[in-house]
Amino acid sequence: MIADIATATLEECLSDFRERFNDNARVKKLIAGWNRDVLVEPLDAPTAYTMTIENLEMTGVTPGISEGDGTVHMQADEEILKRIFTGDYNPATALIDGNMAVFSAERDKVKLEAIAMVIWGL
Repeated sequence: MIADIATATLEECLSDFRERFNDNARVKKLIAGWNRDVLVEPLDAPTAYTMTIENLEMTGVTPGISEGDGTVHMQADEEILKRIFTGDYNPATALIDGNMAVFSAERDKVKLEAIAMVIWGL
């Protein structure tokens, strides 16, 4: 669990999120048949990360960009992304506020929102 968002790296926040994601039985029900790469790209930092979701779990959080069919692409400043992936900032609110952009099919955006609601109780 991340104790201090201010000193945590984005990779640490994503790895913590991965553990919460994989340990949540309700998330597994939500992602049945949903295999995606989620590209998390900070606009103000040099390293993007790809979270791979396959076979009912997040199998990896790796530095680098994976752009293919079915990739969900999230862009925001690093601090915003850290707040989103630690449950401090609702991703739907970040979108409405104009602090984050998500490039994906509408169905994938809804799926991400539902995952956030289940994990963080938003």
